[in-house]
Amino acid sequence: MCMDSESTPDVLSFWLWFENNLSRLNDFEDHQAELLEELNERLQEVDEGLAFEISRLNSEGIRDLVISADGMKETFPAVLALIESSPDLPEWTFTPFRQRIDVSEFGLRFGDRELRASDFYFWLQTEDGAIDLIVYVPGLTEENREELTGAGFILLDMTLGEFDVTLNLRYIDFQPLPENPEADDLLPLTALPPEFDELLNALNED
Repeated sequence: MCMDSESTPDVLSFWLWFENNLSRLNDFEDHQAELLEELNERLQEVDEGLAFEISRLNSEGIRDLVISADGMKETFPAVLALIESSPDLPEWTFTPFRQRIDVSEFGLRFGDRELRASDFYFWLQTEDGAIDLIVYVPGLTEENREELTGAGFILLDMTLGEFDVTLNLRYIDFQPLPENPEADDLLPLTALPPEFDELLNALNED
């Protein structure tokens, strides 16, 4: 993946803006609304598909900026170009793509319901050297499909990491959760990472 050379000035311009506004960014909570808007505008100048997340300060006083392609493969080069050009700042780390986290205690608010990651189930298969995934979503209907599948993709990024979801899954589908998922040999979504890694490692060894 190569970043278009014409986009390089925008990458450098983004980091110049970041360093020039470092005092405000270090006090992020005091300027949150305006900085979220400005960060989004600056990243959109690099690539319109970019998204970002900013962490709270950790115990060592360091904050992380996650730069995401928002699941779009064509935006991956922009993410990599930004990370490769990122400055070395003691108060910050810069992470490419949404990373895996432990979702066992994670919940999604949907209307008046809260859905936990463990409420979702999955089915995996390998075929023709690729991995296919079906996620079974509680309460999924045609009326709420767009909203719930959007939430499902965010949950998948958190479960497997954006890189694997985008590049190492050939096919992803969302289906309504059956009444007895265990009877259909489905597993809770929290068990997806080791199952996926086992399949991917086996494919890479072939």
